Amino acid sequence: MRSSKLHLVDLAGSERIHKTDPDSVIKNEAKYINKSLSFLEQVIVALHKRAKGKKEAHVPYRNSMMTQILKDSLGGNCKTVMVATLALDKSNEDETLSTARFAHRCQKLVNDISINEQHDLATVVKKL
Repeated sequence: MRSSKLHLVDLAGSERIHKTDPDSVIKNEAKYINKSLSFLEQVIVALHKRAKGKKEAHVPYRNSMMTQILKDSLGGNCKTVMVATLALDKSNEDETLSTARFAHRCQKLVNDISINEQHDLATVVKKL
């Protein structure tokens, strides 16, 4: 039996907190999204260090539920694709640059991919 996983993560809404109303619900949501992005970036940086040969680099998957769920996608046995949406408006220049830098760091992740197979013991015995 072959199996696969599909994780879709939408990190939109991580606008700069200073651009939102101080008492709004959007500000709280933006804080949580930015915190998750920070934990995700820590994992990506640690995986990049590990790929460069620093085996002692600790990968902090447990800092966030999102990074725990995405463990296979980030440093495991999965193909990973990141889609970054950039705003071309001059007022969003800071966000566009930070998104492009984040996507560039994600690009450096390398996963060793193999087929996820589970063999049924009874079927294997019948074949033999």
